[in-house]
Amino acid sequence: MPVHQAFDFQLSSKTSNGGSTDQKVSSPWRESTVRTSQITAVTPHRTPSHSSSVRGVADFFSPEVFRIVLHNPTTAHQLLKFSQARFCGENLEFLEKVDRFSTLLDELTKTMSEIHTSFTSPDAPRQLNLSHTTMNKLNAGIKKASLTTMPALELIFAEAEEHVEEILATQIYPRFVKHQMTLSAVRALSNDRGKYAGLGDCFCLTNPAMADNPILFASDGFVKVTGYSRADIIPRNCRFLQGEYTDRAAVQRLKTSIGANRESIELLLNYRKTGEPFWNLLYVAPLLNASGEVVFFLGGQINCSTTIHNCSDILRVLSVSDEQVSSNQEPVPPSMPKESTSSRAGFFKSFRSRGPDKVVDNREAGMEQELLNRMENMNFKNQVEMFYTAYSKYLVLSYDSLDIKFFSSGIVDMLYMDPKAITSFVGNNVFKVLSQHATNISKDLKNSVKSSLKVGRAISVDISLLTRRSLALKRSERFALHWTPLKDEHARVRWVVVALAGK
Repeated sequence: MPVHQAFDFQLSSKTSNGGSTDQKVSSPWRESTVRTSQITAVTPHRTPSHSSSVRGVADFFSPEVFRIVLHNPTTAHQLLKFSQARFCGENLEFLEKVDRFSTLLDELTKTMSEIHTSFTSPDAPRQLNLSHTTMNKLNAGIKKASLTTMPALELIFAEAEEHVEEILATQIYPRFVKHQMTLSAVRALSNDRGKYAGLGDCFCLTNPAMADNPILFASDGFVKVTGYSRADIIPRNCRFLQGEYTDRAAVQRLKTSIGANRESIELLLNYRKTGEPFWNLLYVAPLLNASGEVVFFLGGQINCSTTIHNCSDILRVLSVSDEQVSSNQEPVPPSMPKESTSSRAGFFKSFRSRGPDKVVDNREAGMEQELLNRMENMNFKNQVEMFYTAYSKYLVLSYDSLDIKFFSSGIVDMLYMDPKAITSFVGNNVFKVLSQHATNISKDLKNSVKSSLKVGRAISVDISLLTRRSLALKRSERFALHWTPLKDEHARVRWVVVALAGK
């Protein structure tokens, strides 16, 4: 068999696949084969040590959803912005360039096949009028390029690409999901609390001075969201909400933050008493007394699963931008990627097979902590409404007197108080303290709050306050104040949590 005929057979078998000449696998930036309907109920893909999903719960972290997020222009853009802001944008930029490189190789392979089929093969419809020697040389060159040169080019970035994909999937993307969920929750906290179950009224108070940091007080919202009775809840550590597929790494991060008396946010897969799983956006803040000592931890929980049912809902949340939160604009629903038959072999290979103890690097991508901490305060316009500030402003009042007993550090930052003068507001009546920063607190507002708290019911009111940022804005700011009673194991109100959310 002539060389060019042998190549004709080999080239055809290499480049044809059901009538298509493009069999080359695609990178994660290519369109996904996953249909939206397949994401609605994702079965577990990982070991129980990693965050996963059970049937009926949309999985933020499944390989399929991750792939769709990368393909969708809106979510991919938000992920890139998030990465660039944390000085790790080079990961996505590298994958984008590699994908462009792969696309060019696809085009080159397809073009060589078309040249061979149309002009140089023995049965080519428009065979070139070349000598037998020249034709053999030409086909031999195409064959060599197809069997040797092209495969070698395809492998140039393979190892680096796999490593970058692992970093993206395990370190950057989970933080991006948490970031986007907090943005969505912040906006809902001041504008549409009904969007998420427990938003602004699902709290528990734990005592770190006691063994295992147990829950001592819980709101009615906490009972409703978790499905457990007060006797089931008090006094137990919050871990009873965890289950088989709760991400152990997230739990460890939470434990570390509590041990260091730091605020923390985690998106956890928790379970109701019925065994029903739900995505819980958990915020934990240390509460300080008049001496600046941590005496309690306040846990705020939001059931995100109430509005996250499928891949489209996930994409909507992951498309929210900082600017949209600041301006209260509705995000434009992202378009779904078109169905495609191409998929890169080996993508998510390391993501699926990694064990609970595998570490890609000694440092997390983009987590140069000192630099990141400075960045959090650089662009105040976009950062001020972040969960770390907007959902960390708490006052805890004595139920009988409504005197301020404990507070979060976010309150001090917001009201621009001198940290050395904490005693100036701790121990004072909450309305007296708010009056020092409010343009108007009416008698009707006070009576409404007192009446609701008297019967153990949560209430929300709007108020204008002069804050730290007011100095720059030269005007007062609007806040939604959510007053939530905290009850003991006998359902007696002991404390009142006041959460301040910017409007």
